[in-house]
Amino acid sequence: MHTDDTVEFDVPPQHAARPSLEAHFTALLAAHHPPATIVLLVGNVLRPAPGDLHRLGRMAVLARRTGHRVVLRGAGPRLRLLLDLTGLTDALPEG
Repeated sequence: MHTDDTVEFDVPPQHAARPSLEAHFTALLAAHHPPATIVLLVGNVLRPAPGDLHRLGRMAVLARRTGHRVVLRGAGPRLRLLLDLTGLTDALPEG
């Protein structure tokens, strides 16, 4: 019986994100056998912008395509509200 891995990945706010962030995330996905639970640490995303939602949505899609599960940890009220208003709450649950 195989138990799920849980892996944490720190997500900086859009204005502090580096271009290599997606490459690092893709490498993390490849390094873990599915199904892993990828915990996106979003506590630093205090003033979420549309770019933050786009990036989180892309991460969720990339993870699902490789057989992993994504959850958010540390989402503040603004980010939760935006996720709810955009219909991304189910795709990016708190966990």
